[in-house]
Amino acid sequence: MIREARRSRAAVSRAETAALFPFFCFFEAINTSINAGFRHGLPADSKREYPRRVAACVLIGALASIACLIPERDGFRDRLLRALVVFAGVLFGITEWLSLFGALRRGPLLVSWLAVIGLAFAGALGRSTGIRFQIRLPSRDPIVLVCASGIVAILALTGVTAAVSAPNTTDAMAYHLPRVVYWAEQASVRFFPTPYLNQLMLQPFAEYVMLHSYLLSGGDRLVNLVQWFASLFSILGVSSVARMLGAGPRGQAIAALFAATLPTGVLAASGAKNDYCLALWLVAAVYFAVRFARTELPSDALAMGGALGLALLTKATAYLFAPWLLAAVLVACPAGPRRRLVPGVLAALACALLMNAPHYVRNLELSGSPLGFDSAQGDGFFRWRNDRFGWKPTVSNILRNLSDQLGGRSNQSNHNVYTWVVWAHHRLGIDVNDPATTWPWTVFEPPRNANHEANANSRWHLLILTIAGCVLTWRAARGRERPAAFYAWALLLAFVAFSSYLKWQLYLARLFLPLFVAAAPIAGVLADSGLRVFPPKPRAVLQAALCLFLLSVARLPALENWVRPLRGERNVFRVARDDQYFADMTAWNNRGAYEQTVDELARGPCRTIGIDSTNLSLEYPLMALLGERRPDARFLHTGVANASRQFPQPVARIPCAVVCLDCAGDLKRQQLYGEFPNRVAIDRFLIFHKP
Repeated sequence: MIREARRSRAAVSRAETAALFPFFCFFEAINTSINAGFRHGLPADSKREYPRRVAACVLIGALASIACLIPERDGFRDRLLRALVVFAGVLFGITEWLSLFGALRRGPLLVSWLAVIGLAFAGALGRSTGIRFQIRLPSRDPIVLVCASGIVAILALTGVTAAVSAPNTTDAMAYHLPRVVYWAEQASVRFFPTPYLNQLMLQPFAEYVMLHSYLLSGGDRLVNLVQWFASLFSILGVSSVARMLGAGPRGQAIAALFAATLPTGVLAASGAKNDYCLALWLVAAVYFAVRFARTELPSDALAMGGALGLALLTKATAYLFAPWLLAAVLVACPAGPRRRLVPGVLAALACALLMNAPHYVRNLELSGSPLGFDSAQGDGFFRWRNDRFGWKPTVSNILRNLSDQLGGRSNQSNHNVYTWVVWAHHRLGIDVNDPATTWPWTVFEPPRNANHEANANSRWHLLILTIAGCVLTWRAARGRERPAAFYAWALLLAFVAFSSYLKWQLYLARLFLPLFVAAAPIAGVLADSGLRVFPPKPRAVLQAALCLFLLSVARLPALENWVRPLRGERNVFRVARDDQYFADMTAWNNRGAYEQTVDELARGPCRTIGIDSTNLSLEYPLMALLGERRPDARFLHTGVANASRQFPQPVARIPCAVVCLDCAGDLKRQQLYGEFPNRVAIDRFLIFHKP
């Protein structure tokens, strides 16, 4: 018994070491990344800005202090995941509380976070055990070392990319960052008038974190790191879930490497969207659900509820993904009768709903629904959900979503996939471009081999997961590894639920990133127990081959991101930061219009700028470039005709100039600004201003 206990503790020690070795090194990587980003393209007065950039480090300090406060229970990974949930809950509370008083400004934020750090450290020091961390030496297992080294390399590359690059994906330009700017202006997260309702009604937690970094650092130089940290902690969470599902040290390390090498994830980790943030909270919710099913502890139930609430507050696809995954682990992993879990599950749901209540209330005021309108403009045209439900729309979307994940380098192969999907639709009597299940103005086409976070595919990872699901199903039929098999089936049901509800569109592949990350533990279980039919040496060879193959898949996404490349003539070290804002906007070919508009506005005395983004929602480059030239410039929307016009403007001043994006030739919009006697036309942009 004693020997078995020692062996079990040694296995846990090796497992933690395997998963944590990359994280022992991440502090040096992020320090290098941040320094590189601060050196690149800073204005002449950067020395005055440096204290603000240092102030942003209070967020990392707060997380560390909370981790010190949380007692050691099941290793460092468990402690850090709990600290993340508590930290995010505190960030949510600070945001909503200061917002009530219009006090979301740098000073109150800094005071709040310093108070959190002080209280957490005081509480940790007040415990009888004090502050204790057990840091173990890296594992000597060569497979684990290969995984760890690969993860460190990927995190270092994506960390440098995130720190050096400007945020530049189109969604970030249209609503992720504009909403942060307007919140900062009004010192509140209340709703404001806008033509693009995504700036209001979509789930805001990732942008809450961006807002804190924006206010504390004095700009957008740290916003990309929100996704990067989410990727780092997702990898840690994946290894923890793999351990809970029965994977050993090698399996946990391979699961972490599987998540780290997802092409979409490597590309998204350096951007300013929210898909990796959802992945983090989804994985954390699964981890604490497994723990709660086994321990029945109220603390695990609350942690599960907090992580679920954060997932729902980050992205609406969590409503389609999370129920299946949590139900699977709660059903498959309980230590006692399942009815004993009911009170904890109800408490977790109450916690999740409580965290989302403020945003629900704001959306109810806007649209009458806690989730907001079902389309971006609130008119039902660009509706996200299918117009018709049933088995045919579901099968159609399943086929097309799978097709998007199968793009390769061969055009012939891609065309064959396309032809097969069209043939399957014809045989089933389904229109492959049915308007009821297809995004407006789009047509189904062959899959692409893209290196862009919006539509990059993960075909090899999908193949591995398919094999893992089949093997685990076969083993579950023989009474082994049923929790992992249940979890694999839940992942499939989540994919079906997604396809049955949301319309297909060209750039939908990015939305599956959280599901792929949550599926990574299955790959770890396969690589561990699924290969035990082989002798030790052949098994090690197969595991090493799998690790090297995964690393080769991640090479191009890490180095040749189409909008944030690390190598090539247009790499992020050569291209000026201001130019990087337009890297994902080449289809509009209007960079010159933005720059000339900024020049025109910077020459005048006007400080309150109205923006009419009805015809073009990509407003952030204008805000960022003019904000560099005129830090006192303030922005508000004009010409708003939707339900959001009921809300007060973020700036309590009348604009002295209005920029109407893509308004050339739109006489209806031009007539709205007859009170402005002067007009300047710059390409398709119009500037209306007073003398």
